[in-house]
Amino acid sequence: MTTDQQRRIFQSAAVFNWLACLIFLPATGIAGYLGFTPLMGNGPFEHLALMAIALFGYGYWMVSRDPVAHRGIIVLGVIGKLGVVLIFFGHCLFGTSVNLRQASLALGDLAYAAIFIRVLKSLPAPLSRQ
Repeated sequence: MTTDQQRRIFQSAAVFNWLACLIFLPATGIAGYLGFTPLMGNGPFEHLALMAIALFGYGYWMVSRDPVAHRGIIVLGVIGKLGVVLIFFGHCLFGTSVNLRQASLALGDLAYAAIFIRVLKSLPAPLSRQ
């Protein structure tokens, strides 16, 4: 995988996260327009979740500038993306506030997690600290 491909992957991941924030920000009403029951209200915890999603987006943008230097952010991204998949499909499975259509939104996160793992494997080995 080339450096240019890695850069584009993480730039697209940043935009993916930022678009998710825009779509699910209750004030925009975009989620309803797209036919999704809003997943979030307008309280502090919802805003905190959106802020975290936006911050992950900024982290992915940082990775796009230097994947080797920001390897740790890639690892956090894999964990975060897989967590999103588990949370959404878990809630769908147990019938708590998320339907299958909403859970399917997490498939994008699953794809990015797989791509991030591939990028990690393509990076040079980290220097050992002694």
